[in-house]
Amino acid sequence: MVVKVARFTIGGEPLWGILDGEEIAPLEGTFVSTADILSLPPGELKARAGAERFLISSATILSPVTAPAQILCQGLNYTDHADQSGHASRQKNLLFMKAASSLSGAFDPVIRPSGCQMLDYEVELGLVLKRPLTAGDHVTRDNLGHFIGGLVLCNDISARDVMFGEAFLQWFRGKSARTFCPCGPWLVVPEADEVADLLDRIEIRLWLNDELRQSAHSRDFIFRPETCLNDIASLMDLSAGDLVLTGTPGGVILQATAPLGQILTAKLFKDSERKDAIVQEATAHARYLTPGDIVRAEMLTDDRTVDFGRQLLEIVDA
Repeated sequence: MVVKVARFTIGGEPLWGILDGEEIAPLEGTFVSTADILSLPPGELKARAGAERFLISSATILSPVTAPAQILCQGLNYTDHADQSGHASRQKNLLFMKAASSLSGAFDPVIRPSGCQMLDYEVELGLVLKRPLTAGDHVTRDNLGHFIGGLVLCNDISARDVMFGEAFLQWFRGKSARTFCPCGPWLVVPEADEVADLLDRIEIRLWLNDELRQSAHSRDFIFRPETCLNDIASLMDLSAGDLVLTGTPGGVILQATAPLGQILTAKLFKDSERKDAIVQEATAHARYLTPGDIVRAEMLTDDRTVDFGRQLLEIVDA
């Protein structure tokens, strides 16, 4: 059994509900956080759906991942993205973090920070934990469902000029601005024994202004979810409700060029000079996200039996 859980408002406090066709059935009981939702199996969540129904079109859809939450991210986890970024020979799983305050809804505007000239998209599959992950835990394909409670469509929005041009390699700063982690529209909650199979069958796509830019299948992961979770457990603790992003495929705006690589590795630049040089080189070859652009994304299983929903994001200026 798989249920789809949305967090939404109808002009009041946030509510949680089960999707039922084109309607949302609010859950009976007290649920404050994503961890509260994932403490129950999908069958019990479905049983808590009340008789009242709201049209999805009448609701404001919120991020189904609630703050506070740790957001751990995998970088360069698809072969085509690693190739595009000039890191095809990398042997280690790349991990970094985003701020919880970057979480936003699937239809909220993405705010381009003042001065940002290289705003980029990264469609991703998100894994939401339903129990803590700590030292000593060993995750395998067979027990993935004991740790992962929900799957969700995400976008790791990135300010590339901040990431690579300010004090050199400011990944956290370049990925953590408010609205830089659109999440949802809903959380797919499977039975524990369905998680591994689902993770083998997911397709994700992203369009920029109706032009298909990214398309990939979860079988293309370099490091599988169980490997990633074991890497994290060897380093730090995660809690129920925390989010792990599994990486983006090729097709992002930033392209690794030889001149850009030379700028990044040069030791003679001051920070401001490096940023100016990066922006000049990168924007000469591509147009980055600007106000008015529409970023659309979707995630489904390859047999179309499970729909993780669609995002529609408009880029606006701060």
